Amino acid sequence: MKYIIVIALIVLLGFFSVGIPIATLPGFIKGTLGLSDVWLGFILGIQSIVTLLSRHHSGSLSDLKGPKLVVLRGSFFAVISGIVSLGVLYFQGTFGYTSLIVGRIILGYSESLLITGALSWGVGLVGPSNAGRVMAWSGMAMYGSIAISAPLGYLMVKQFGFLGGVVLSILFPIFAGIISFFVPMVPPASQVRIPFFQVVPKVWKQGMGLFFAAVCFAGIAGFSTLLFRERGWEGAEWVMLIFGTAYVCARIFFAHTVDQYGGKKIALIFSAVAILGQGMLWQANHSSLAFLGAALTGFGYSLVFPAFGVEAVKNLEAKYRGVALGAYVAFFDLALGVTGPLAGFVANHFGYAAVYEFGMITCMFSFLIALRLKERKV
Repeated sequence: MKYIIVIALIVLLGFFSVGIPIATLPGFIKGTLGLSDVWLGFILGIQSIVTLLSRHHSGSLSDLKGPKLVVLRGSFFAVISGIVSLGVLYFQGTFGYTSLIVGRIILGYSESLLITGALSWGVGLVGPSNAGRVMAWSGMAMYGSIAISAPLGYLMVKQFGFLGGVVLSILFPIFAGIISFFVPMVPPASQVRIPFFQVVPKVWKQGMGLFFAAVCFAGIAGFSTLLFRERGWEGAEWVMLIFGTAYVCARIFFAHTVDQYGGKKIALIFSAVAILGQGMLWQANHSSLAFLGAALTGFGYSLVFPAFGVEAVKNLEAKYRGVALGAYVAFFDLALGVTGPLAGFVANHFGYAAVYEFGMITCMFSFLIALRLKERKV
């Protein structure tokens, strides 16, 4: 159990490089830079597209060279991303925008290395029978980081401007890298690189279940602040904290249920809760209802990731664990990459509330995929 917690701590610290920009970029892009919702979706989404395209590389590198090396590289590139992104503050026009986009691209590669390596590292340390716990605690760290990033990023921007948020996103991954040095290595799992086209057919059903569920997270992360601004509500900075707190609570109290009862049952129950949460956000006429919708969404979405994930890992041999995890998590990246600009389009034409109607519909697809899923034993 101690290794699961240490890996989760590394993910928590490393993922601040992702969470703080999520909290601070929408206001900076819309307010300071004066760009449109479509540009906001593009700048947020390009990171996930890069993460998606590099997942197989990260998984193969983890299997061939060992996951510890992959996590260390991920922490390093997270720092580089923050440094490059600072260019938007010191250069005007195209060059400044380009530095921000390049920083997001580097961050996408960093996230791919960090999360894929951490999951493979954790499963390698504690065994595949505890894969659900590893995914649950690592995911809890990811979204816990995002939840903390919302009020933390708000305070830093208020006190020190956008620069303060970027500096924090540089410092935390440094701490993640330092801790990683003291965690035991896991030997490389394989000496053969399996082609990507052989991996995807093994995990695509579980991946699509994750894909449709992840849309609800992308909508809250990218557009909840703008929904509150549109409605004239106070407390937008607390939405991600509420989402993340509910997410973490579900992981703390119910993480064991994935390994105990199987992925299919848990995916069905929790995707149904996410549907309810998205519907409530869509129909909310007061900030309190929006907060409740965010909480239900976070609680429901929480265990969808490990529920589908444990079933995906069972479909490939242990020596290809990193590749399997990389391919599975790539569907999450695809969801964020697609949802960013698509949700921006929906918001432009139908209003910000419609983003959550869209999320409710996609969570229904996730529920249907879980319903048709065939469980397998480890």
